[in-house]
Amino acid sequence: MTATVSVIVPTRDRPAALADALRSIVLQDVPGTEIVVVNDGGGDIAAALPLGAPGVTVRVVSHPRPRGQGAARNAGLELASGRFVAFLDDDDLYLPGHLDRALTALDASGADVMYADCLLAGGRCEPGKLPEASPYRYDFAFDPGVLAVANFVPTSAVVCRNPAVHGPASWFRFDPELPVLVDWSLWLRLIHDRGWCFERVPEPGVVFHRRTDDVAVSGRTDAHLEYLGRYEDAYRTVIARWPVTPGSRVARFRSLFLETFQIGQTLLATGQRMVPFAYEGALRVLYDAFTGRLDEALVTTRTEAVLSGTETVLSPFTPGSTTTRPPQAAGTAG
Repeated sequence: MTATVSVIVPTRDRPAALADALRSIVLQDVPGTEIVVVNDGGGDIAAALPLGAPGVTVRVVSHPRPRGQGAARNAGLELASGRFVAFLDDDDLYLPGHLDRALTALDASGADVMYADCLLAGGRCEPGKLPEASPYRYDFAFDPGVLAVANFVPTSAVVCRNPAVHGPASWFRFDPELPVLVDWSLWLRLIHDRGWCFERVPEPGVVFHRRTDDVAVSGRTDAHLEYLGRYEDAYRTVIARWPVTPGSRVARFRSLFLETFQIGQTLLATGQRMVPFAYEGALRVLYDAFTGRLDEALVTTRTEAVLSGTETVLSPFTPGSTTTRPPQAAGTAG
């Protein structure tokens, strides 16, 4: 019998976080849920599996050696039997009702992909509970132009149709050669090569944990520079696959986004640190400028301030939040 939804969860050596992630799936209470856990070269995960949960089937794939996030998710896709496919990283959590809302929206809209808003948390929170208030979130309305510049759709937020249910779908795969940005690369392929339609569920559905021990916020300058370098190399690879007209709005904003890496490298080279949630802050600046809420000429200056921590640019939808961006909207899309 075909499952309703298959949730693919790649993992490696985070059994406690994995147990929480899997529990948050079980708490969705969606009949016919299939969980596909891909143990990508990690230790034993048997104790973390929610075996015997009513209405939930658990399948496990084990790799003897790590293959990377793209290959791990692909292994899960090969087993996924659900009409729909969802993703959850092992250190993230679903919020109550997320799958039901996304599945209902998919059926009603005819879209191919639904993505929910994500709440960002710097510390761990419990499955089934909202995290402590955080001013940062992914709550970006869909804009294909912005998505051609940078990714604002985290993997854990996505619920989509499973093309494998209707036959082989070798094109619905993450790039195993990319060390990072594998989700963004796939979204661009689905949109530009397959004509898929993305729509947003404008309600928080996922807790996205930004780990405080992540190299991106660690004090090791050499590790942080290497981290930025990997992202920049992957970014250049992805934009080369989907070229745009030189001088176009997307081309200009891709150049502005590349400046973000240079700004980060300069901060580190001068003994400074990039703030936690640096990517999210820079992304908010870029999104605001592309969609006309901020003058394009101010992007570099505002990004420098956000990455260094002298300014904070928040979501306009965060309850009770304030923002440093000017009240007038300047610049137009085009």
